[in-house]
Order: sequence, then C-alpha cells, then structure tokens
Amino acid sequence: MLILLASAALSGLSPAGAGCPGGAEMRSGPPRSTNLPRPRDPTIAVQEELDAARRAGTVEAYDLFLARHGDHALAETARRERARIARVLED
Repeated sequence: MLILLASAALSGLSPAGAGCPGGAEMRSGPPRSTNLPRPRDPTIAVQEELDAARRAGTVEAYDLFLARHGDHALAETARRERARIARVLED
C-alpha cells in the first residue's frame, strides 16, 4: 500500500479517493446516461399479465396472477374469471 501511495505521489496522481469530496472513489468507464427511458406504467404490466392468464385459460394461470397481484384492482375480475373456469372444469 505504501509503495502504491509513493508511486502515485511521484507520478502526480492522487490515490483513489484522495482529494475527492467525502473520499469518494474515482469511477472508471463511461459516464452514466442521464437520458434513461421512463419506467413502464405498472397498471399496464398487470393488465398484460391478466390478458396472458385469459389466453392460457387455466386455473393455474389465474392462480399465478392472483399470487402476484392479489391486492390489485384487477384481482376481483381475475377471481370471478377463475371461478367460472373452475366451475366448467367441475362439470
């Protein structure tokens, strides 16, 4: 460590974190982008998952949806549709 510090001092470089506010380490690599896409609307994602359960048309698909989104506004719709499919399978 001492050799590294001495080497950095001789070359005119400061060791990582030295002289940086708060001792933060220097980053290497490309800078982070500030033009990131906006996050997806979670309501749309949940609707798409319900649509996928409808396409599958199985009790298991609805169970998965309800396990993941049981407290979402669409959960009651999913419960009704699941119950309808379960009744058809019982007959």
